[in-house]
This record gives sequence, structure tokens and C-alpha cells, in this order.
Amino acid sequence: MYTYRQIFKQAFKIAWQSPGLWFFGFFVTLLGSAGELEIILSSYSFGNQGVLFSFWQGLAQGGLLTPQGLSGFIQALFSNPLYFFIISLIFFFVLGVSILIVWLVVVSQSALISQVVSVSSSRQLKWSQAFGLGLIKFWPVLGLNVLLRLVIWLLFAISTVLAIFNFPGLILVFIVSFDIFLIVILTVSFIAKYAIAGVVLKGWRFRQAIQLAWKLFIANWLLSLEVAVILFAIYFFTNLFLFFILSWFLFYSLTIYASFTFGLVLLLLALLGLILFIQILLTIFYWASWTIIFELISRREAVLTSRLKSGFAKMFG
Repeated sequence: MYTYRQIFKQAFKIAWQSPGLWFFGFFVTLLGSAGELEIILSSYSFGNQGVLFSFWQGLAQGGLLTPQGLSGFIQALFSNPLYFFIISLIFFFVLGVSILIVWLVVVSQSALISQVVSVSSSRQLKWSQAFGLGLIKFWPVLGLNVLLRLVIWLLFAISTVLAIFNFPGLILVFIVSFDIFLIVILTVSFIAKYAIAGVVLKGWRFRQAIQLAWKLFIANWLLSLEVAVILFAIYFFTNLFLFFILSWFLFYSLTIYASFTFGLVLLLLALLGLILFIQILLTIFYWASWTIIFELISRREAVLTSRLKSGFAKMFG
């Protein structure tokens, strides 16, 4: 019988002692390190949406992607061709970079999962092999990630529509709907995670992955929730500790080296590099934990159970 402590200890060991995973971890970090709760917070505008998403969201909110905005582009083509050419060049450059980063993120996600299993089982999987596997699994993994985001955005849109209307009992309806949406978002995120792991490790197809991941989640929903809460707590307190320590260090550095501008710039770059490195380790730790858990609960024998479930079983026989 495995325990959470053993799993998290093994996941941390993989993250810390496997520099070959850091490249993949860097791009997967763009998906977020806090998991399900980060998705919920960002969906309700309490968290960071990411640079690329914020850019395209800003264009949409600014009206550039509307029929009126497109007609404005056409008018600019005739009134000032040079201005139109520069704006179009910037637009397509950012679009190309966005597509490239999304491609790298999805490929790295599959490669990271496969490498975690390889490292944990003491097998050798070359970097090129992991990257090649990510290329093979690109479309189903991309589809699962897109499906997850579409469900979240759809629920967010429904809650936004509810907030617009004004009728008796609106607050109660909004609170109830928010709780329901919260449960749905958590459920979909767990299913997506198990489905992605199944696609990469078990060779499941897209529809098959969703069906089998749903069955896996139903059989282990309490365990999944426990793991999500523990991982978020680790993420939160690690970053909170990092924030206070680095803030204290930066404050005294500014006091001592106030007149040494070049040294302060180097110090800030070093701190940014340290923060990025820790976020990469947290991302690898997060996905390593879930990958190990998926490998355990997908076996036929019961090698991992919910702590609450086993505790109640002992109490009540």
C-alpha cells in the first residue's frame, strides 16, 4: 500500500535530480503550477491568465477581432498602407509565436509525463524519444487541453450572463450556480488530467480516454480531491515562503547597494532566474505526482486509497 508521503517524496526526487526534465518543465509551466484551483481562480479573473491569453483577450475586448475592427483594417489598407503593413506584421508575428509556444507546451506536457514514468521505473528514455512521443500524442493531448478550457470558459460565460440579469433571488441562484460550476470544473480538470496521462502512457484514443478517465475519476474522486488540495497547499506555502524571503533579501540589497545600479540589475536577474527555476521544479513535481498516482490507480489491484476513506473504514470497521 502506497502513501501520499512516498508519492510526493518520489515526485520531488524526480523533479530535483532530473535536469533533463527541466526543459519540458519550463514550457509546461506556462500551463500553471497550481493545478485545479489555479484554473478556477483564473477563470473567475482572480489569477494570472498568461501573457499570450491576455494579449488575445485584449484584442477581442478592444474590438479588433469584431467585424467593425476588421473593416477598420480594410480602411487602413487604403488610407495608410505602411501603417497597415506594420500592424499586420506585428499581428502575424505574435500569432506565429503563440502557435509555436502552444505547440511546445503540448509536446512538452506529453514528453514530461513519459519521462516521469521512465525515471521512476529506472528506465532510460532519451530526450529525443520523449520529444518524439510528444509529437505523436500532440493532437489528442491538445484536444483534451482545449476541451478543458472550453468547458471552463462556457461555465464562466454562463455565470457572467447570470450576473447581468436582475431578478428576485439572484444572489441565491448565483451562489448555487457558482458551487455547481466549481464542482464541474474540478471534475473536468481531473478527467482531463487522467485522460492526458492515459493517452500518453496507455495509448488511449481521444474518446476512449475521456470514457476511461471518467470511470477512473468516479472510482477515485475523494482521493483526487485530497491530492489536489495537498498539491495546492504545497504550491501556495512554497511561493508564500519564497515571496517573504526574496522580499526581505531584496529590501536589504536595495539598502546596501543603492548606488550600484549594475549590481542591482544583476541581482534582480538572478532573483528572477531563481523564481523561474522554483516554478519549473513545482511544475515537474506537480505532474510527477499526478503521473505516479495515475499509474497506481489505473492498476487492477488496490495499491492506493483515499486517506479519509481508509480512516473511516478503520473507525467503523
